[in-house]
Amino acid sequence: MGEAGADGEAYLMDLLGGGLDTNPDLSGQLKFDRYDEMMLTSPAVKSLLMFFGLPIRQAKWKVEPGVDDPLGRVIADASAWQFGLNGDMGQLDLSWDELNQQGLKALGYGPCIEELVWGRDVVEWKDKDGASHLLRPLDRVAPRWPKTITKARFDRGRLVEVRQSLSNTSPILHSDERPKLSYFVFERDPKGWGGIPIIRSAYGPWKIQKHLLIAAGIGWDRFASGLPVVRHPNTPDGETRAKAIGRSIRNHERAYVHLPGTRDQGEWDIDILNAATTLADPVPLLRFCSEQIAEAGMQSFKMLGSTASGNRALGDVLVDPFFQAVMAYAQHLQRERLRQLVKPFVRINFGAEAAETHLPKLPFGKIQSRSLATIAQAISLLSDAGLTFTDRGAVDDIRDLIGLSELPDDLGDTGITKEALTAVLQSLGIDSATFARIIEALPPEIGVARNRVPEGTTPPLPAALAG
Repeated sequence: MGEAGADGEAYLMDLLGGGLDTNPDLSGQLKFDRYDEMMLTSPAVKSLLMFFGLPIRQAKWKVEPGVDDPLGRVIADASAWQFGLNGDMGQLDLSWDELNQQGLKALGYGPCIEELVWGRDVVEWKDKDGASHLLRPLDRVAPRWPKTITKARFDRGRLVEVRQSLSNTSPILHSDERPKLSYFVFERDPKGWGGIPIIRSAYGPWKIQKHLLIAAGIGWDRFASGLPVVRHPNTPDGETRAKAIGRSIRNHERAYVHLPGTRDQGEWDIDILNAATTLADPVPLLRFCSEQIAEAGMQSFKMLGSTASGNRALGDVLVDPFFQAVMAYAQHLQRERLRQLVKPFVRINFGAEAAETHLPKLPFGKIQSRSLATIAQAISLLSDAGLTFTDRGAVDDIRDLIGLSELPDDLGDTGITKEALTAVLQSLGIDSATFARIIEALPPEIGVARNRVPEGTTPPLPAALAG
């Protein structure tokens, strides 16, 4: 029983607050300051993170019953009410989109650590049938930024305690019975709890780019403005006045110098040395660093067409692996939100057994590169090949691809629901299988979408309808 080995030097992890790294600049809590600087100062790093985050955030998220029975539907509706899904406003201090944005910070920092702040009071909530339920809501899913964490204690791989360096804070203790913490990383780091952010491999080119920008700025400031050289009488007063003249020329765009007489008549003289012709062009190296940062996030396709090689057609090929990676991150986020937010909410309010047997689903829309022209061409070619897209699932999938909402459950605005139509058919003595055969027998010009069913599963038409 228990663990016989160890992931790393525990005392070093506690001392450094995040673990060791092959680069000393990125060891312990120091790395979180570096990641902050990268995300806040580099357009290339910001673009890398936005390319991953925006498709996940714009996807249509919803909650569905895990089991289609009364309890499953109530739990799904309560989860939508709590987290602001399926059109509900939500009980948190932030929307579901903002909650996802908060979780995606793990791409930049490594870990996402949040405290579950439960409401002090139990509230009454009514389901769609009007039945009342007493629920304890979550008030906040509060971020606990990794740079403030001095200790993260794990038990059998699960985070059970967090301590912060901030004043007026207490240890945050977590258990199944008293859920208080949500913690996940997109890529594990065997040397600590900090995880490996996606921008970790971009640190090298980012650092070069940072120093190059500083050096280029100094160079252009110095040489484009020119370097004033003032010749003056060799006296204390002459030296003081010459320094003032030099500073004025360097620091003020409207500064000038007035010296009476000609150059050979006195000891005063001034030259502006301009070395701009010797200044190396930093653009190629800056562009190369931006390309390397994009490469760290599998985003080389966005640089094609602006680089020395490659083209946009090649970018269409390279974009598929990138969207596969985005889909993997979205599925990871989906799983962790279910495990660490939705499941504790269900456990607290509906019991441990319901959390295991009736945990709702958290589906989201397809995440992929979308081109209306490409989608329309594909549908046209497949239709010519004999494939149809008239069933409800295919229609909803295509509508989702082009950014439209799913079709309503009821049959349009006619007021005819599925239940009403079924009642009419029953009053005529026609069951659903017979009705399917009637629809199948209609000529194509009628324009009715047919549901495909396996052969042999429907009876022949009645004699009165066979003609």
